[in-house]
Amino acid sequence: MNKTLHAPVKLIIAIFMICTFSIGFTEYVVMGILTSISKDLSVPISSTGLLVTAYAGSVCLTGPIVTILSVKMPRKPVLIGLMSVFVLSNALSFLAPNFTVLLISRILSASIHGAFFATTMVFVSEMVPPEKRAAAAASMNGGLTIALMLGVPFGSYLGDLFNWRIVFLMIAFLGLIGLAGIWLTVPHRKPKVVPKLIHEWDVFKNKQVLFSFAITIFGYSGVFIAYTFIEPMLRHSAGFGSLGITAALFAYGFGGVVGNFYAGKVPFHLLTRSMIGVMIALMAILAAFPFVSGHPAGAIIVTFLFGAGAFGTVPLLQTKVVAASEHGTTIATSVSIAAFNLANALGAWIGGLILHASESYTYLATGGALMTMCGLTLTMFAFVSEKRQVKEEMWRTDL
Repeated sequence: MNKTLHAPVKLIIAIFMICTFSIGFTEYVVMGILTSISKDLSVPISSTGLLVTAYAGSVCLTGPIVTILSVKMPRKPVLIGLMSVFVLSNALSFLAPNFTVLLISRILSASIHGAFFATTMVFVSEMVPPEKRAAAAASMNGGLTIALMLGVPFGSYLGDLFNWRIVFLMIAFLGLIGLAGIWLTVPHRKPKVVPKLIHEWDVFKNKQVLFSFAITIFGYSGVFIAYTFIEPMLRHSAGFGSLGITAALFAYGFGGVVGNFYAGKVPFHLLTRSMIGVMIALMAILAAFPFVSGHPAGAIIVTFLFGAGAFGTVPLLQTKVVAASEHGTTIATSVSIAAFNLANALGAWIGGLILHASESYTYLATGGALMTMCGLTLTMFAFVSEKRQVKEEMWRTDL
């Protein structure tokens, strides 16, 4: 009797982690090499922030579209196609002769981001039993947080030591490893239930899903007002050189891993309440940033706390969206990723405006704290709405 041999689920998840590490690496490493790109391509620091805005904007626009176009297709060819585009676009970044070509390569690289994360998240959730889905999702996010903790500081150091182009060459090579892994290990499989787009869009009738998107856009953009320019900001405030910047970016990434880990353990019924606590903490950290970051030790500590607060919100918001999406999980996940990247784009753009208008890095963290306050206000509205909804359901049950 012939049996089809499949790679172990853990190996497939590990391959996906290599891919998400590569994608997270290319998204965030730019923040650590802005100064190097600015000098090499002769563009102002405030303009190099467009590399973040363009990437995030591309994810917002292309993520849901590519997901919709591919949602009914067998997932292995989709994933192979997406990672092929990723490898080629990062090779283009490595070869970019000017800022315009680099910007275009970033837009192309971002075009696969939302669809890849949405497809792999749903794919993994179908391969494991329900009680292990949260752990599988945490593993997928693990690739992103490891990219923050190790990839970004190492990329920043490498960019300073040699040239920023080497960073993109390394990312293309990592993407190639992930592509080969998908080709060799991922089984040919169609969705267990072929999604119907009309049902997929029903998810947007859920108030809590809409609240989560709004909280993401207005709350998380506060993070990127400051984080987009964290490398030149720390050079200016703490007087850091290459090693100091590497240490600070590692602290941010390590904080992100810690925040992601503990947020992943929050019980479902405490999600919204926990988000309120994290938002308050994040607002306080950003408000304190300009006063603490003048001292090297203080800069490392506050950057660690910044990372923990920033990534303490991500699992809470994503879990809330997926749990509320009875139908349309793929579209909801893709739009959730798009919302995070819209926040990135909005934050980077506002940060650039603040930097251009004030010609000072001091006001970036303050602007981030004020924007986070908007997210906190929306979270409180979501909490009240959630309580009202629970009471209404209990009332209907009693009838």
